[in-house]
Amino acid sequence: MLLYVMVVLCVSSSLADESANLEHNPHPCMYRKDSNACESFLFKHVNKDAPTTLDQNQWQNFIRNVIQTCDRPVQSFLPFAQKQQVLSVCSPSGGKIQHGHLCVSKAEFSFTTVTVDNNCIVTSVKPEKKHLILGCDKIKNQCCPVHFQSNPKNVGPADQSPDCRAPALQDHMEFGLSLPSLGLLVLILLSAAFICCKCLSKSKKSAEHKE
Repeated sequence: MLLYVMVVLCVSSSLADESANLEHNPHPCMYRKDSNACESFLFKHVNKDAPTTLDQNQWQNFIRNVIQTCDRPVQSFLPFAQKQQVLSVCSPSGGKIQHGHLCVSKAEFSFTTVTVDNNCIVTSVKPEKKHLILGCDKIKNQCCPVHFQSNPKNVGPADQSPDCRAPALQDHMEFGLSLPSLGLLVLILLSAAFICCKCLSKSKKSAEHKE
């Protein structure tokens, strides 16, 4: 019986580790541990201090000294005035499921794409108008963007694609992804109950044999 419990614990631990190591959620609007992911996305892509012109010097100063993202060669920025519309992409009203945890906006957005070289020198600043493809996860009970995916071919939402929302089995999937320790505890208790039942059964048979 001890071997049975050890096997159960090993399998449960393996499943928990596998869930924790997933690079992205398999569906949009699922639980994410990093509670700062949404704020980090907004800081990098929808920042109120971002320049409103195409002046390279202003963008270079912003990237170097404000958001300090010189390590990202291509960066896209949306007007702060469109913050609410950007957030709505991760909802049924503003987006449709692309694949995985990615949702694509139903409407096109105007934004600025900046290219940076290895020395953190801005080499180009260009305006774009495309559908947004955003990674959407659930943080603090709200589904919000956590990743900006490039969309070079300006792919829009497919008519048959479902709206951007959590899967129907959200509660069960979140249980498996975000509460592996609780699931492990349940398995331990079930294993212990199984062992107790076996022990009681043996004790009962032993007592009957003695009689």
